[in-house]
Amino acid sequence: MEILHCAILLAVLVQAQCEVAVEGFESVEVREGEEAILSCTTPSDILFCTFRSPTDETFTMKSGLPYEEGRIVYHGEDEKRECGMKITDVKEKDNGEWKCLLTALLDGQAKKGEKAAIITVAKPPSDIHIEVDGETTAAVIVNYPENKERKVKCVAAGGRPSASFSWMLGEDQFSGPVEDLENTVNEDGTLTQAQVLTYESQPAHNGKQLTCIVNHRGYSEDQLSAQQNKVTLDLDVQFQPVAADKPQEFYNLAIGKEHVILMSFRAHPKPSEVHWALSDGIEVAEGSESMDTRFKADILAEGPSDGMYTARLTMNPVKPEDAGTTSELIVTNELGTTKYPFTLSVGDKPAAEAGSGPVIAIVIVAIIIIVVIVVAVIARSQGMLCFADPPKTEEDKEKAVEKEEGSDTESAEHVEGAKDEKDAASVEDGTLTNNNSKKSVTARVSSLLSAMKKTVGSKKEKYTESESEVKVPLQESEEKKEGDEEEGDKKDDSIVYADLDKSAMSEGTRPSVTVENELTEYAEIKPQTKE
Repeated sequence: MEILHCAILLAVLVQAQCEVAVEGFESVEVREGEEAILSCTTPSDILFCTFRSPTDETFTMKSGLPYEEGRIVYHGEDEKRECGMKITDVKEKDNGEWKCLLTALLDGQAKKGEKAAIITVAKPPSDIHIEVDGETTAAVIVNYPENKERKVKCVAAGGRPSASFSWMLGEDQFSGPVEDLENTVNEDGTLTQAQVLTYESQPAHNGKQLTCIVNHRGYSEDQLSAQQNKVTLDLDVQFQPVAADKPQEFYNLAIGKEHVILMSFRAHPKPSEVHWALSDGIEVAEGSESMDTRFKADILAEGPSDGMYTARLTMNPVKPEDAGTTSELIVTNELGTTKYPFTLSVGDKPAAEAGSGPVIAIVIVAIIIIVVIVVAVIARSQGMLCFADPPKTEEDKEKAVEKEEGSDTESAEHVEGAKDEKDAASVEDGTLTNNNSKKSVTARVSSLLSAMKKTVGSKKEKYTESESEVKVPLQESEEKKEGDEEEGDKKDDSIVYADLDKSAMSEGTRPSVTVENELTEYAEIKPQTKE
């Protein structure tokens, strides 16, 4: 007995060792008449490639070996590496499980392997319909608002694989609470599906169609064009005349003239009674007029849109006492009665008050803009935020100080040089423009010292000029001036010079000019005739 058990175990192990791995066999979904490809492979060389159909037929695949008049052929490039099958025209019988059976050479021995895949031949539902209250119907009557909610079931039977549902109301997509029921598998492998929509009616839905759309890959283009995937439910929403949100107001009534009042409303079924109850107790039914013939009511007319009606009342003439009065239009149908109040006014319609929301928003935006501008101006003037200068290093600070000192010195020298040149030019021309055209040595020294005092006062630690340094530009200026005078004498001997009257230095009023806070005195010059 033990020997038998060992033999059975050994046979199982040997059989397991003889199996070869099969890879790449994937399921596909196609429509009838389309093409389907199944392919499997193994790491070893393939000796035989065989497929078994759902009907238990066997197809040994080889290049150049077709089946069913070429409907089933080999698919692949290398028969030793690929085991493939192409079905050029899928039929209903191809639906189901297919098996790939391989015989491969492994370690010098033939070993087998297999793997299963499914070809799903998409088949559209053969029957779709709508059920309300458990009965198949194409129309439904809904009394609004008493039973405005209805359960509408859309059923799709005979399809494979599962379908999906969507809904439309009229020409628009419709969304509402839905519930998908559990699928039922039929004997032929197809499914019966259903989705329940909780429909909530509205008066505006009356006369429209609620459409269930079954979305399924199995439908052909011709079937979709024929709308075989849709089923509709006609909606008959019945309701008493719909009340208005607020009383209607009529303006611009002209005293002594005719005025027409039009009032529209929605109702279903059609109103059976319509009359006007006016403010002075007069009642006028449709298609009649008042005793004094001042009010006339027309027959109720349909419009201005589907499911709506319009009542017309003519006043002729309008009297002053009509202004400010309130009257009613009373409408009755099978489901109830509704009153529509309205008022009359002689004046123009008051302008609608603009909402305060936009005004507040504009004010807030304006305030924000002003604040931003003010902050930017302050930051710019103070060098703050993004307007702040980057921090300077010690080297940059020293360069800035040296540059400022050099600029002050050059400016002072330039001013003195310009004055000297101006004096020389005046002497050459032989004219005296004013008392400052020819300064004394003392005046020039005072002016130069005054300029140097300002520089030393602001940056004492940077200026250490000695007295000799001050004299250098003075001497150079003196020498330059003397040279200019000698050159002027050589150029023109006809120039006449005036003698100084020394007595004027001690008598009379002497003109003075203040330069750089220093008082410089000039002698009065008296012209002398040439002998």
